[in-house]
Amino acid sequence: MSKTAMGRSILVVLLGMLMIPGVVLADVCLMAYPTGPCEYHYSSLDKYTVGPGDPLYDPLFDLGGEVLIKIDPVDGDGIALDVYQAPGLTGFVLDEVNQGYFAIGVNYDLVIDGYSKTPTTYTNILLVFDGIEPEGCTPIITVDGQPALFDAGLGYYYPIGDLVVSTPTPVGNAFSDTITLSIGLQLCTGIRVWAFSDANFNLMHDLPGECFTAFSHDVQVPVQETTWGAVKSLYH
Repeated sequence: MSKTAMGRSILVVLLGMLMIPGVVLADVCLMAYPTGPCEYHYSSLDKYTVGPGDPLYDPLFDLGGEVLIKIDPVDGDGIALDVYQAPGLTGFVLDEVNQGYFAIGVNYDLVIDGYSKTPTTYTNILLVFDGIEPEGCTPIITVDGQPALFDAGLGYYYPIGDLVVSTPTPVGNAFSDTITLSIGLQLCTGIRVWAFSDANFNLMHDLPGECFTAFSHDVQVPVQETTWGAVKSLYH
């Protein structure tokens, strides 16, 4: 085969690989969680909790008398080790509607964690902001003091660059490296944040799969001016 023909063959193979989802350009979801106290909400389709006395219980991962277990363990590892990456994790809540890390407050530090079974580099990571509360609210979102961007297809987002993941974790056969950013929200009371590696730079998350989201909510209760008589009348 001539060098020209060989070069064309290689080009055809590479183009074919690029056209197969997940082979080369896999837009992988990353973990996103707040640095402060948070609960992890889980679905019964994916995970469940066990307590002392269960064969899968490990006191090293006990939170409030529970250990979170994957229904379909990977590499024989039943404990959801990736969930436990969040340093402020306080417990677990069964939630069939929304899954992820729930925290209080709309200004907080967010960790983007490249938890992985093998050393890797995640390119062109995008933070995505959705689930804005109340519905229809137009937020002011900042990342390290800079305003978030908006795309008609993706919504509110912010690019944070690449993340090299090569540091072994203390437990489990995995690696983890992180980026920490300050998130700010104004004019709205709640928001959801998640992150993915937009490997093909098309502002789309191309692959399905679990995304570790961070939900944050303002605890301030809106009030209106009223009279003391009107307040007392509520309790008659």
